[in-house]
Amino acid sequence: MEISFEGREAVIYREFAYQTRRTQETAECVVPDTDADIQKIAAVQSGVLLKSKDLSSRGVTVSGELYASVLYIREGEPGVGCIRVRKPFTLEYELEGLESESLAQVTLLLQGTDVRLVNPRKISVTFDVEGLLSCYRSESLNVDAILPEDAAGLHVRTEQHTLTLPNAVCEKSVAVNEQFPFTDAQAVPEALLWEKPRLVVRDCQLIGSKMIVKGSVELTVLGLGGEDALPTVNAFSTPFSQIIEIGAESMQYCTVRPEITGVYVDLIDTISGEKALDMELHAVLQLICCEQREIRCVADAYSNLMPSQLKRQQQEYAISAAAEAETLRAEERIGLMEECAELLHVFASLTRLACDNEKLSAAVTLDFIFKNGEGKLTACRRTVTMSGGSGGQERRVLGAGQLTVDTKPDGEYVECAVTAEILCAACERQSVSAVSGVVLSEEGAYVQGSLPTLTLVRREGESLWTLAKRYHSSEEKIRELNEDPENSARMLLIPKCI
Repeated sequence: MEISFEGREAVIYREFAYQTRRTQETAECVVPDTDADIQKIAAVQSGVLLKSKDLSSRGVTVSGELYASVLYIREGEPGVGCIRVRKPFTLEYELEGLESESLAQVTLLLQGTDVRLVNPRKISVTFDVEGLLSCYRSESLNVDAILPEDAAGLHVRTEQHTLTLPNAVCEKSVAVNEQFPFTDAQAVPEALLWEKPRLVVRDCQLIGSKMIVKGSVELTVLGLGGEDALPTVNAFSTPFSQIIEIGAESMQYCTVRPEITGVYVDLIDTISGEKALDMELHAVLQLICCEQREIRCVADAYSNLMPSQLKRQQQEYAISAAAEAETLRAEERIGLMEECAELLHVFASLTRLACDNEKLSAAVTLDFIFKNGEGKLTACRRTVTMSGGSGGQERRVLGAGQLTVDTKPDGEYVECAVTAEILCAACERQSVSAVSGVVLSEEGAYVQGSLPTLTLVRREGESLWTLAKRYHSSEEKIRELNEDPENSARMLLIPKCI
């Protein structure tokens, strides 16, 4: 005879796979025929776009596009030139038995972009990209196990667990269209060289089963203009909000992973005859909403009437906290190998984001464009590394936040103060072992007359549950018969309870 434990069911989403993949992609590009030769690489600005996630029975394939704008000092001509490079890539994640209802979320991190000068007319760009993939499936969770009425002398010991688990996993594509006018303090470029979009989520509010996501789109553009052909940098921002149906009506917190899928920026003439930036941005918002649940499950069981065999279910849950911004700082005196008479631009890129052995680390690549002591345009690339503790917890990197660089030139050196925000979430794994049922052997039923009515035992550190299980009793009956049953040093009377 088999007895199953029933109870209230709740729908949760369990993360059943978490994998990282990394790939390097190299692309070569030549200088346009109308432009001068490359004298020296000046700066590199790059980014990554998510194009698709394809799920099959073999796993998940993530496709994307890497892009970079390479600034270089031109041979025999003033100012800088620019080469734009694009390179598609794929990341393969092997997952056995992936179901059609499974959900996948990915975070793409551009961990480095290096440029090599092949010859004065050609460059080689190498991208290092990493993809962090989480896969979820919907499951029913028994949150309150109940002992059946016809329990056949069955006794159970329950345990309480408090778990914060996803109760909604979803995503939605969004588009933001905006026209940005130039202010009087901004230099209007003659041509656009590069655009860096960033989608920042600042607030999530749940109303009914609809999530209202609010934030801003921050756009930095690199342009070229003027007779000196030097780069100009302008920053713009616009708010956005999105309503997403998540299918749940309660949450404790929500983590949103935005991934940009496409951005189009153009320099246009307005009706008033002034220049403006026309932007169209496409992205996917990946949501994980979590709710705290109290779970009461059967940890152990026995029958006083017949031998029993337990059926156990053990499940491991990956429990992530709400996303937070960890701040890393570094101050360095950087040598430029030449006198810096005028520092024109500093381009910064956050790379090599990692959290190993509970230690968060990152690198900031700095491209300095300056005029040397002879008034000539030159450039220098340096890297600043930084690290910090993560509070003794395992953390997952979710992306890069705000990056600021303060510089103070000093002859052949630059005093740099770098502050970088890393978006991450603390993560731990918790196992829950529960008895889902008991198989009773009716053929081996105990002969009641062969069991002693009362047994005197020395406790010797054993729990009341263990003693009750061994001598066909119950914890309640032992407590009723003994004045101080919790005293582990005394003798106990164990009554038969059949």
